[in-house]
Amino acid sequence: MYSILVCCAFGLCLGLSGVIFDFWHWIWAIPISLVAMIVSWILVARTFAKRLQPAMSRVQKQIEAGLWGPAMQSLEQMLPMSRWIPMMRGQLLAQMGMLAYQGGDNDKAMTLLEGATLRAGDARLLLACIHYRKGDQKRAMEILHLATAFNKKHALMHNTYAWMLNKAERADEAQALLAALLKRDPGNAPTKDNLLRLQNRTRLSMQAFDAYWYALGLEQPPQQMGQMRRAPKGFREPPKRRGR
Repeated sequence: MYSILVCCAFGLCLGLSGVIFDFWHWIWAIPISLVAMIVSWILVARTFAKRLQPAMSRVQKQIEAGLWGPAMQSLEQMLPMSRWIPMMRGQLLAQMGMLAYQGGDNDKAMTLLEGATLRAGDARLLLACIHYRKGDQKRAMEILHLATAFNKKHALMHNTYAWMLNKAERADEAQALLAALLKRDPGNAPTKDNLLRLQNRTRLSMQAFDAYWYALGLEQPPQQMGQMRRAPKGFREPPKRRGR
C-alpha cells in the first residue's frame, strides 16, 4: 500500500507544483498527475519485481527439496515488502499457512491461512477443511461459500463444498453448486459424475481428484492405494489414524 500512496503523492505534487509555478494551466494538472502516478507505479513495480523474483525462486527450490523451515523463513523475510505491493501479504500468508500445515502445525496453519487472500483457492480450501476436521462445519462452509465466489472454476473446491453440503443433508444446495460450476466448465468430468450422483441420491465420489483430495484429510485413501505417494505441492499427506 505504501507504493500506491507514494505514487499518488508524487503525481499530485508534480501536477500542483506546475500550477503553482505557472508551468501549465490547472486543467492540465489532472492528466499530468495521472500520467505521473502511472509511470511512477510502473517504475516502483519493476524495482520490486527484480527483488522479488530471486526470492520466490529460492522459496520454490526450498519447497521442492522439502526444506519447510528455511522456506518459511524466506517467506517471513519477504513480508516487509508486502507493505509496498498490494495483495502480496495475502499471497505470502497463504503459502506460509500451507507450509505450516505441511509441517504438521495445524494451529499455526489456521492462523496464517485466515490472512490468505480470497483468490488463493488452495489455501482457503485447506483452511475450510481444517475447520471441518475440528468439528466446526459451519465455519468451514462459510469459508467455502465466500471462496467459491472468487474461485469460480476451482473444481476441487466446489466438489469439496458440495461434499460438505451433502453430508449436512443439503443435497439440493450441493446440486445447484455443481450445476453452476458445469455451466462455467462443462467439460469437468468429476463434477459431472458427482452431480449425477446427487441427482440419483447416491454417495459422492472424490477419488477422481486422487491425492489432492486425500491430502485434505477428510477421507482416508483406500487401502489399495498402499502408501500414498507424495502429496501435491502445498499439501501434506494426511496423518494415519491409530489402529489402522
